[in-house]
Amino acid sequence: MKIDTQGDSLIQPVASLANKEQASTQSNKAELSNKLGMLADVYYKNSVKAPTPTYDRPLSMSSNDEVVTKTADEALDGIALATVHLYTPSGDLSQSVEQMTKQYKSIMSELNEQQPQLANKDWGISIAESGELQVTGSLTEDERTLVEQTLNNNDEFVAAANEFKSSYLKNIDMEVRGWARYDVNEENFSQIFDLKDMLDSSKADGEFKSAWGYESNWMKLHDNISSQLSSKASKY
Repeated sequence: MKIDTQGDSLIQPVASLANKEQASTQSNKAELSNKLGMLADVYYKNSVKAPTPTYDRPLSMSSNDEVVTKTADEALDGIALATVHLYTPSGDLSQSVEQMTKQYKSIMSELNEQQPQLANKDWGISIAESGELQVTGSLTEDERTLVEQTLNNNDEFVAAANEFKSSYLKNIDMEVRGWARYDVNEENFSQIFDLKDMLDSSKADGEFKSAWGYESNWMKLHDNISSQLSSKASKY
């Protein structure tokens, strides 16, 4: 009897091709992971204040056995863009604080004229989930009402404050170390960041203004943000 071996000869190439495709998929995943790690290492080695050399929060990526939905180039571009907006003076976060600073001086002058005792009291400014500015600290009800009305009547200040919040939350999702080590979200943002403390701490002196042309010192700003995060936010 003659045995037909044609079926076996067809099965073998198909199985071989499937094994090659599976191996290729695994290789692509490994290459993507290596590229992301290399970029983060290069950036933080060149930073003024280098964080710990291990990942504190993993990148969030969707994948399965067939497709890695975010390509290496897209992931690297996202990290680079988030880094610019969070940590550089020309980024959205620093620029939003610069806009707040320009309004803050006139706001405080107006408040001190009406209630001089405010200068000697411990109070702060937070951003509610609604976007309105709220006063924290030990003020009387009348003082609190006055301060909140004055703050929220300044549209430019309110807009800049909300830009600071949205810029931070949007870009921190892509950042992989640095401030991304801390759990900050829409719900707890008001409990972590005190805008008054941030603005008071990051004022630029005359020498800095002359050299850089900014009302706010972004180096002091970054120090203050890091300090508020470490003292009030939990880590992942």
